[in-house]
Amino acid sequence: MSISLETITQEYEFDCTARGHAINTLKAYRTALRQFIAFVNQHDVNTVDDLRTPIVRAFAAHCMRELSPGGAHARLRVVRSFLRWATQEGYFAQSPMDRVPMPRLSQKILDAVPPQDMRKMMNAAHASDTPLKYQALLAVLYDTGIRVSELHKLQLKDLLPSQCLFIREAKGGKDRVVPISRPTFKLLNNYIRNERPDSALPEIFLVDEISQYSNISIYKLLERLCRRAGTKRYSPHTFRRGFAVNYLRNGGDVFTLQRIMGHSTLTMTNRYAAMGTDDIQDVHRRASPMQALR
Repeated sequence: MSISLETITQEYEFDCTARGHAINTLKAYRTALRQFIAFVNQHDVNTVDDLRTPIVRAFAAHCMRELSPGGAHARLRVVRSFLRWATQEGYFAQSPMDRVPMPRLSQKILDAVPPQDMRKMMNAAHASDTPLKYQALLAVLYDTGIRVSELHKLQLKDLLPSQCLFIREAKGGKDRVVPISRPTFKLLNNYIRNERPDSALPEIFLVDEISQYSNISIYKLLERLCRRAGTKRYSPHTFRRGFAVNYLRNGGDVFTLQRIMGHSTLTMTNRYAAMGTDDIQDVHRRASPMQALR
C-alpha cells in the first residue's frame, strides 16, 4: 500500500524541526505544503505512487496565475525542497519536480537606506524625547545590518567589551559575533548609562521600565522617524541592505560581509549587495583599461 503524501509532509516537517529551522520558517513551509497537498488532492492525487511531474507542473502554473513571481517562487522553493528530501528518503526514484522550471525573477535593485537619509533620521532622533535611545537604535541597524528580530532581542550582556555584539539564536538557530564601530559603541553606552529605563528586563532597548520592543513596534518607530525626517518610509530591512551596499562601497569584501550578516551562502549576500548604476559607473571609471591609455 502506497504511503500518503500528507504523511510524508508531516515527516518532512519533523525533519526540518530536528534540523533547527526557525519557527517562522516552519510556518511558511507548513503553509506552502498544505496548499500543495490540497491542490493535488483535488486532482485525485493522494499517495506517493500517484504523484507525477505533470501534476507538479500544473501546481506551478497555478501558483504563477494566483501569485506574484516572487510569491510563486517562494512557494515552489518549499515544494522543491520537500520533493528533493522525499527522493533522498527513497519515496521517489527521481524528484517529480526535476523537470519543472521555477518562475523567473526580475533582478531588481532593492531599496536601501542611503547615507544622506540616515543623517536626516539621526537628526530627527536627536530632536525627539529620547534622543540617545533612538540614535543608538538607528546606529546599530545601519552599522551592523542585523535583522529586526535580532535587534529587539539584544540584551545588555550582548554588548561585549571587545566592541562587538553577540547575536543569539539568529535565523537558523545560529549564534554569531558582529563587530560595531566606535561611534556606535559610544552611542550605545551613552544610552545605557544616561537614558535607558531602570528596569530588571535584560533587553538593551526598552519602551519603558516594563516593556520591551517587538518587531512591530520597531517598524512603527522607524515610520515615525522617517516622517519627522522628511524621508521616504524605510523598513528595518532597508537598513540591512543599506549596511551591505555601503560596506562594499567603503572597501569591505563580500566574504566578510557574509559572516557579519549571518548568511549560509554567498548567493543570499550577493542579493543584498546588488550595485546601482552609479556604483557601476564609478568602478568602471576607476578600472577601465582605457584609463591606462590617457
